[in-house]
Amino acid sequence: MGVAAAVLDSPTRARIIAAAQKHFATFGYRRTTVADIARAAGVVPGTLYRYFEDKEQIFREVVRELHENWLARARKVIAEPGTALERMTRMGVASVEFNEENSLINSIFRRDVEIIFAPLLDELHDKLVKANVAIVAELIREGIREGTIRQIDPERAAYVLFMTGDTLTQQRNQQYYPYAEVFPVFGDILLNGLTPRT
Repeated sequence: MGVAAAVLDSPTRARIIAAAQKHFATFGYRRTTVADIARAAGVVPGTLYRYFEDKEQIFREVVRELHENWLARARKVIAEPGTALERMTRMGVASVEFNEENSLINSIFRRDVEIIFAPLLDELHDKLVKANVAIVAELIREGIREGTIRQIDPERAAYVLFMTGDTLTQQRNQQYYPYAEVFPVFGDILLNGLTPRT
């Protein structure tokens, strides 16, 4: 990458990232050009190339910033007081809200090949899943230590929880039950199971 470190925090670069995020979310990776992004950011394509080598690098940076924003929100939510289960529930709610605010990151989790170029999509999807599963696994380990979660493999349990929650998020617009009604039931089954309490 031939970009000098001094330009990493420039207002022009931030404007390019914001314009690219909107354009990618609206038109997808394939139908967005460098010229489109430059025009939306109010710069000429030559200026854009001072900050980024190509469209893929711009896209990667957009996704990196979105994911960093999500991780910062998740860390803030789980840093608040409460048991591991309470904090995990808050993280789930925050995740739903973040996905609703950021359709592009939701497209990556959905593996929407209409929006994102397939090989790039697989790589980014895997990276995002690993980072999110790691956060949930740490919450599970804390719950085991505090006695609010039974002994279970934290990584695999985190993967199951994350992927199940992600699947429900993707079904938000399905016709049977509104997502707002389904999510609390998912949480109840997660916390209490289906068998009667003895």
